[in-house]
Amino acid sequence: MTLTAPDPSYRQVVATHLKHVLKNYSAYDSFEISDPRWVHSIKGWTWLTCVRFRDQGRVRSYALFLDGNKIVDDRFAVQTDSCDLQAYYPFERMPTGLDPLH
Repeated sequence: MTLTAPDPSYRQVVATHLKHVLKNYSAYDSFEISDPRWVHSIKGWTWLTCVRFRDQGRVRSYALFLDGNKIVDDRFAVQTDSCDLQAYYPFERMPTGLDPLH
């Protein structure tokens, strides 16, 4: 299996996926996304991007593992994903009425 780096449209792929897996995503706010980084996961070597958002005032992080523009795994982030150490940017593909966390 050869992995390819995500191209800029990965953000739309991530947004579409999150709208399906986060059933109440419209109740969440302040979505932000990190740049993809190359990591070794249970699925082998993949690109990992983290999405951070607020759920009723609580900050949550979601990890998405990508091969090009295909999501091969996803979950609420765990400590080994290091999502809390990433730089985040406003995630314009997940619009909400509130400002980003930073």
